[in-house]
Amino acid sequence: MKKVTSYVLKVASRCNLNCSYCYMYNLGDKSYMNQPKFMSLNTITALAERLHSYSEASGIRHIQIIFHGGEPLLLGKDYYEQCLNLFREKAPLIDFTFSIQTNGVTLDKDWYEWLTANSVRVGISIDGPERFHDAYRRFHNGRGSYREVADAVKLGASHGLVGILSVLNIEIPVAEYYQEMKHLEIKNLNLLFPDGHYDRLPDGFDKNRVGDDDHTPYADWLIELFKTWKQDKTRPVIKLFENVLEILFGDEHVGNQAFGLNSNGVVVIETDGGVEVADSIRACYEGITRNNINVHTHQIEDIFEDPLFEVYYDSHTLVAEKCMNCPVYDFCGGGFLGNRYAYRNGFDNPTLYCKDIIKLVTFIQNDFINELPAETVNKLNLEKVSYQEIVDGLEQPYGVQPENEWKQKLNSFKQPDLICS
Repeated sequence: MKKVTSYVLKVASRCNLNCSYCYMYNLGDKSYMNQPKFMSLNTITALAERLHSYSEASGIRHIQIIFHGGEPLLLGKDYYEQCLNLFREKAPLIDFTFSIQTNGVTLDKDWYEWLTANSVRVGISIDGPERFHDAYRRFHNGRGSYREVADAVKLGASHGLVGILSVLNIEIPVAEYYQEMKHLEIKNLNLLFPDGHYDRLPDGFDKNRVGDDDHTPYADWLIELFKTWKQDKTRPVIKLFENVLEILFGDEHVGNQAFGLNSNGVVVIETDGGVEVADSIRACYEGITRNNINVHTHQIEDIFEDPLFEVYYDSHTLVAEKCMNCPVYDFCGGGFLGNRYAYRNGFDNPTLYCKDIIKLVTFIQNDFINELPAETVNKLNLEKVSYQEIVDGLEQPYGVQPENEWKQKLNSFKQPDLICS
């Protein structure tokens, strides 16, 4: 049975920062302007009631609520106090886990104490040393936000900060980036590939070389970071690396929307109560995530009738033909759905980061084998893998063919009229 267990609540559709790479405000989708600025308590009540009925019907007893935005701390502590009470009152059968993902600029001691007292986990977004962070994450007046965010991160070291989200910026020298993470005493780091697709390339890609075997800018940066991280005796958790290692060790339960083979049981609740697919997919084209499903008028399970959510939920199964025949498929599961997009054929492509992921995974696997005693390698019949052999093999005739229905679903979101726009 398909299940949704994580809910990202876009409680604020506005933000006190104006990050240049933001999928909500600066990658072409302006539909947020037609929504309420904040999620009302009436909408929270409706959602809690829908979750109660969904829990009874599905047997789900553990649900994660992530307060998100925009910037969720634009709303005050009283608002969240009422939110927590409403969820627990209206959905008493559910064991809720609550967290907030914030840009950190207003996260102070009072906020930390309230979050700790109410068992709400908190994560902060920061993108590296000051001159790089401030190049992207600025206030609306153009001033950088680094100093406020860094203060919140440092304060969080002793106030229960769960982790850091950091969008990969391969312009930052690896040594400088890692030194900054250590300086800020970051214990848990989650690295994100930049949003983008074949017709809207992220920074770092040469449009004339995308897909070339020797054009792997993100893998090259990450491999250097991996080497630095591995040598550090007091290294932080870097989830990207640890997820790859766990999958290498055979843990089939590891994965997220970008890695592994798990289904994506996450939905977004918009400020007006709209129930949608992961909002970062908005970077594909304006309005792609919009539907008519709303907690005020629909049940949670109605989201499974949304064609885009169906593709997203099963995106590690519904993959391009090349992915089905790739030896690294079990690791990346085709990659994040939004990074597979192209106007000409929708999601029927390997991820934009395909070659980068293959190169990174093969490096980590070979490095792991190098660390094992020769006797163990022979006993387990382990063999090193060659990046070049894998990518060469992907140019050979494919042995596994996707079902036509799969291809039709992936192609159904194409927008050829946008190619020349």
